[in-house]
Amino acid sequence: MDISGRGQNSLLVPAQNVRYLEKQWCEFNPDAKDLSKLGENINYACTFADCTPLGYGSSCNGLDANANASYAFNAYFQAQNQNEAACMFQGLARITTDNISTPTCSFNIQIVGTYSSPASRASVYLFVYAIIVVVFLL
Repeated sequence: MDISGRGQNSLLVPAQNVRYLEKQWCEFNPDAKDLSKLGENINYACTFADCTPLGYGSSCNGLDANANASYAFNAYFQAQNQNEAACMFQGLARITTDNISTPTCSFNIQIVGTYSSPASRASVYLFVYAIIVVVFLL
């Protein structure tokens, strides 16, 4: 396969040493009592996470209503580095360690980023704060 446009027949190679967050997902809670806010919670999740696989003709298009909600909730949960508070959705969701992917739709787990741990985020915030203080003192 030539992806360079230079007539070179080379294959793509997988990334090395990719680390993922814990094997946990955020799913729709089937025991949720008040479903009146389900739509707005799904909308919120998809506003801040990538829900394009739920679209018409996409890989996750054929999911039922509960799985659609689970996909949206999990996409947001993963985008928030699996922060427990990011899987509440007014009691409509819960965290599970069971892989909730289906044969046609992968519920992804976020890769570990540079700022995934609270300690590394705190050090970045401290650094930014220090720069702001220095700028104001000059």
